[in-house]
Amino acid sequence: MRYLLDRRVRGILLGSTLALAACGGEDSPPPPSGPGKPEIPAPEVAGTPETNALADAPARCGQPDHAWQRDLSLGEITSHRATATYPKGLLDALAAEALGNLPVSLQYDVVTHVFTYVTQDRGKAVEATALLAWPTSVPEDAEALPTLMVLHGTSGFTDGCGPSAETDTAALAAALASIGYVVVAPDYIGLKNEPPPTGFLHPYLVGQATAIASLDAARAVLRLPEEIREGGARPSTRLAVVGGSQGGHAALWVDRLAPYYARELEIVGIATTVPPADMLGEGTLALTTKRESTDNMVAFYGASAGWYGAADKLAEVLLPPLDAEVPAALGAGCDPGDLLSGKDMLTSIFQPEALDAAASGKLDAFAPWGCMAAENGLTTTSVSRIQKDAASYGILFVTGEADTLVDTPTERVAFGALCDAGMPMRYLECAGASHTRATTWALPEILTFLGDRVAGKPFEKACATSAPVTCAGTPTP
Repeated sequence: MRYLLDRRVRGILLGSTLALAACGGEDSPPPPSGPGKPEIPAPEVAGTPETNALADAPARCGQPDHAWQRDLSLGEITSHRATATYPKGLLDALAAEALGNLPVSLQYDVVTHVFTYVTQDRGKAVEATALLAWPTSVPEDAEALPTLMVLHGTSGFTDGCGPSAETDTAALAAALASIGYVVVAPDYIGLKNEPPPTGFLHPYLVGQATAIASLDAARAVLRLPEEIREGGARPSTRLAVVGGSQGGHAALWVDRLAPYYARELEIVGIATTVPPADMLGEGTLALTTKRESTDNMVAFYGASAGWYGAADKLAEVLLPPLDAEVPAALGAGCDPGDLLSGKDMLTSIFQPEALDAAASGKLDAFAPWGCMAAENGLTTTSVSRIQKDAASYGILFVTGEADTLVDTPTERVAFGALCDAGMPMRYLECAGASHTRATTWALPEILTFLGDRVAGKPFEKACATSAPVTCAGTPTP
């Protein structure tokens, strides 16, 4: 099955050589005690009439009723372990070899950890895992560091598939932390890398579930135990976000839900790359023409049906035996293979009613399956954007001219609609970039953009979708 972001691609920002050069965390001596424990803001879940309306009734598309918990334990860390040590000199040398010139400098040694924390799903407390990259050589008198949340692309659909356990992900996080961030990379609900098991599939491309778990991971950074907080680094409530593909979709949902779910956090800016922001539009394409994203819509329905309480209704959208085979394969391992092998026609995959709805441009009326696509699209969801943006807040929206997975023309229109609706955005399309290359080719622009947001520089909104340009990280021919 073709993923929105292939597992092999998650490490290309730094390359496997950097990951393999790290020192194993298990043999490292315990770190010395860090500075005094900072004041921890209490979780602010809803609390106003507008935010309470969503928190008290977040169910959509026929999902069983529930309400968000307002629990003070959200973000509490229940276990943690160090995984690797990255000296600055090593990061400098290997990042230069893998990435070339960057608009920022690496500054600090870094230690990575995997931790388990408390979040919630459909109103019940659950645990998830995340990767932490902590800069250890920050001076004692340094200002508090912003948190950088790194949201990954598709890595699988069940426990054990989260990227926090992979060396490539740790290497990327370490390099970003060395710049001057506390980096957290959540695995998302249902992808945890520590026992006990979650008990259900990862709700793939479900914005609410993924954003909630991600925001609680950011809360966890403020609740780190003293033995992790080596050196003078102190995390602040300021949060920058970057995500690619599925992670780009998740980043836009963090922007949408933070004012409802994590009101104590200050999000300073978001970089989203190759996101399926218009899920309804992407779904309509996938059900009208057999294309790469058809596989992903099958995975979306197979993995998220249970989250919506519709697992026993999959045969309404997927032809048997796919209604049973798809969720079984998604839960069997991190690479379910090509579930659609030999099925070259849409009529051998989807029910006629689903295909007719897409062909007529009325997929959203095909309940509950069209509703699921619409509610998880940023352009069609019923969840209003209520954030009051600071003058420095902005969203960088990156696409690839040669993306054959997420449809760039569809996302150009989605960008324009979101920007015209009031979101402070700027568009960047990397000339010649495929789905997997757009993020790395735009990395210099992303790092500059995030640095400006952290520094509080005024953001210049631009709703025009400019022509493709040669992004700064594009390899020289």
